[in-house]
Amino acid sequence: MRILDAAVMCFAADSDASMDDVAKAAGVVRRTVYAHFPNREALVEGIVDDASTALAEALDHPEPDDPAVALAVVALRTWPIGDRYRVLLSFARKEMGEQRIAELVSPVRSRVLGHVERGLAQSQLSDYLPAPVLVGMMEGLTMATLEQANLGLVDDSGDTIVLGNLVLGGVSPDRAPGILAEARRWLAEAGSGEGGIQPR
Repeated sequence: MRILDAAVMCFAADSDASMDDVAKAAGVVRRTVYAHFPNREALVEGIVDDASTALAEALDHPEPDDPAVALAVVALRTWPIGDRYRVLLSFARKEMGEQRIAELVSPVRSRVLGHVERGLAQSQLSDYLPAPVLVGMMEGLTMATLEQANLGLVDDSGDTIVLGNLVLGGVSPDRAPGILAEARRWLAEAGSGEGGIQPR
């Protein structure tokens, strides 16, 4: 929806952007915005719902059997969505609360937990910490990386998150780039892409 696209752009530039600002950016009259979203809170919730749908679509694909490669594939598929909606970190958490953001990323957390547990069972990942703790650390790294992207300090296609998560999981830093390359090859051969945002 053009209004949501405009809202993401406006809030990324100014977290205090008004409904009028969003209407101008969308090329519609204010009345049109209010017809879809009666207030700012509803508009923010619309962005969150849009991000949730995009994440669900990115996860709705087969994944490799190798748990370390599967971890990388999940990160590569979801990075474009996190990158697009990273504005949520700067204002939606404040406006909607931590619980709503936690609900948004819950499907990704569950998927990553499954891969980490398999990686531990197959001794591909290190058991220096329990799986839920490792996943929490990976999620924290992802959020921090998105914050760095907000500051213009990260500009890649998910490589930073993939490499960081693998090393957190106990993969040696010299082996992690090979797993990243294998994940990219797997995605290319599977033909299911890396998540991406489809044009509306």
